[in-house]
Amino acid sequence: MRILVLASLIFYFSAAGAGAQHWAFVRPVRPAVPRVKHSAWVRNPIDAFVLQKLASKRLEPSPPADRNTLLRRVTFDLTGLPPTPSEIADFLADRSSNAYDKVVHRLLSSPHFGERWGQHWLDVVRFAESNGYEHDLDRDQAWRYRDWVVRALNIDKPYDQFLREQVAGDLLAPKDFDTHVATGFLRAGPFHITGGNLDPLEMRQEWLTEAVAGIGNGVLGLTINCARCHNHKFDPIPQADYYRLQAFLAPVANRDETPATDAEKKQFEQTVKAIKDRTKPIEARVAEIERPYRDQIREAKRQALPPEYKAALAIDAAKRTPAERKLASEAGTQLNVSWDEVVNALRPDDRARRRALRQQIFAIERETPTPLPTAEGAADVLQPATPTRLLVRGDVHNPGPEVLPGFPVCMPIEPAASESMGENPRLQLAKWLSSPENALTSRVFVNRIWHYLFGRGIVSTPNDFGKHGELPTHPELLDWLATTFTAAHLSSSSGSPSEYNCGWSIKDAIRLIVSSNTYRQACLFDAVKSKIDPDNRLLWRMNRKRLDAEEMRDSILTAAGTLNLQIGGPSVRIPLEPEVYDTIFTESEPDNLWPTTQDARQHTRRSLYLFRKRNVRLPMLAVFDQPDMMSSCAARGQTVHALQALTLVNSEFMRKQSLVFADRIYADRPAAAADRLDRLFLLAFGRHARYDEMQATKRFLRDQTEILRGRIARHELSPPKSFPKSADPPSYLAFADLCLATLNMNEFLYIR
Repeated sequence: MRILVLASLIFYFSAAGAGAQHWAFVRPVRPAVPRVKHSAWVRNPIDAFVLQKLASKRLEPSPPADRNTLLRRVTFDLTGLPPTPSEIADFLADRSSNAYDKVVHRLLSSPHFGERWGQHWLDVVRFAESNGYEHDLDRDQAWRYRDWVVRALNIDKPYDQFLREQVAGDLLAPKDFDTHVATGFLRAGPFHITGGNLDPLEMRQEWLTEAVAGIGNGVLGLTINCARCHNHKFDPIPQADYYRLQAFLAPVANRDETPATDAEKKQFEQTVKAIKDRTKPIEARVAEIERPYRDQIREAKRQALPPEYKAALAIDAAKRTPAERKLASEAGTQLNVSWDEVVNALRPDDRARRRALRQQIFAIERETPTPLPTAEGAADVLQPATPTRLLVRGDVHNPGPEVLPGFPVCMPIEPAASESMGENPRLQLAKWLSSPENALTSRVFVNRIWHYLFGRGIVSTPNDFGKHGELPTHPELLDWLATTFTAAHLSSSSGSPSEYNCGWSIKDAIRLIVSSNTYRQACLFDAVKSKIDPDNRLLWRMNRKRLDAEEMRDSILTAAGTLNLQIGGPSVRIPLEPEVYDTIFTESEPDNLWPTTQDARQHTRRSLYLFRKRNVRLPMLAVFDQPDMMSSCAARGQTVHALQALTLVNSEFMRKQSLVFADRIYADRPAAAADRLDRLFLLAFGRHARYDEMQATKRFLRDQTEILRGRIARHELSPPKSFPKSADPPSYLAFADLCLATLNMNEFLYIR
């Protein structure tokens, strides 16, 4: 133990010096905007920094994107949705010098801005509405945290306040329900509850590990958790620093808060009790069916136990030695019988009886009233808190010396004595994280903004600003953005570039970046430039980006005219494909493990509002790289594989939306075929069809119609039950096939 303490102290003091040498741990200072030769291209300082780098490699920026492309790009980037035909027409008709600025202002003011950028934050904090792991229990009102994030972004809550409320909102405003919801950040990650993980010390340590990971990855952009078992292998973070950060959260645990009155609580409890009283006799009949099967399975498991377990169980519980008690406890776990084991063992007649009874229970349970509003947050529940100790090799059963709350030595920024005297440690942590003097917080966040707008951050490892992460491609630009982001709005008389200071405003930072000529460049390939900078790290053009999973689904629904733009509220469970349900749950148990939302109009809500269960990922979203929600996602992958093509061509969702898309276009343009084709291109791509495209699609429709006419005549294909009056079944189905093909085209799936 003495050797451990001595080693930690040696690393501790060496880390303090090493931290000062790594660029990310040094407080950013606003650099001077460089003077560049082609100053006419500089719309704001961002362009000057980029142009300086390009000039160093004798590169020049690309010309500006055309107006259609730029509008589609910025609309997707800021709202996650395509521009509407009327928005396209208005922008193309507006020839004023500030036409684009008006578009940016409109998009930043849109309620859909918070939805799009809220999705980014939820990726980072690995938000989901279930615990994950074996049991994956639901978190019924976790959606309130999602809605809090969306609202905070829409009202442009300053980022420093945004962070403080998520870390210590209950301390800042104890009577404000919303600030309790905000602390859901501390419990957003997975939580491991299984039959074999009931050790309270281990469960507590897992909670702390997840909370610190959320802060380390999400806010600081550091792999803090690598120091949980030993000193960090790459960064100057001693193991003691990891537990010093944990010590800030020593008294913190999950706590649910509700603003409901005692009378409302009593009324709700009475209603729920009445429903349970109605289901009890039915549940007893289910248990009666299951009992012989359950007993038989348990006895078979008992017979299969090793001799030492059988012997321990045979001894009276009061007379067992500690070793025998442990064996008996482990044996008891092995003898547990799960419901799916019982269901799979049932005879067909008993299975049918059980299924009918379960359906009666589900019908009664649907009458359960809407739960009382509850903030699934965190608070200082554990009083007094257990002292935090450094865990030797990360083993909770091998505690080392006690550690007190403290900040990493590589970033030694302490709050002022007058502020920290007697202050709650978690509040100190919140203020330190949101301090403009913090070397990482602002850098990490403006880098995230850059990543979401350009497809790659200035630091291409957004969750790792440590020595093992990538170096910034434009370090001066990163520091200029970071210091501009935190700088308060000042008057021009101060001599500061006040027109760029953001005062922690996320919207101002985004506006600054999308207003630059760097962002407005065309996405053009150049063979000569590609040889010099093949990955476009110096930003001589705009990067092409594929729509992410949620954008893709939302865009398909938008094109078809079926997207429900309702904002906020409880999450929606859309119907699962039968094969998905049977694989995840069990083919023989149509249980209410996935209670589909009854109102079908909710099934076409934005993907942000679909229920996020860690162990049940919706196929279309999963196949297009939606994160697994078990760890912080700094940058989504972009895989390309056959399942994606199969999903976009063959899935039931795509088939249905293609037919609805065709119906919409026939309704919009019932007469002229050319008008229908032009409308198709406008809704799908945000532009009018070219002559060659019109001719190609006409040939496709002619040929496909004849193919389908023959298949219908040979009874190989059933005609649609309904179709527009201006079409016959073969031509209507051919047009639906064209709609499907259009939704599969690169121009629809990618943003230039």
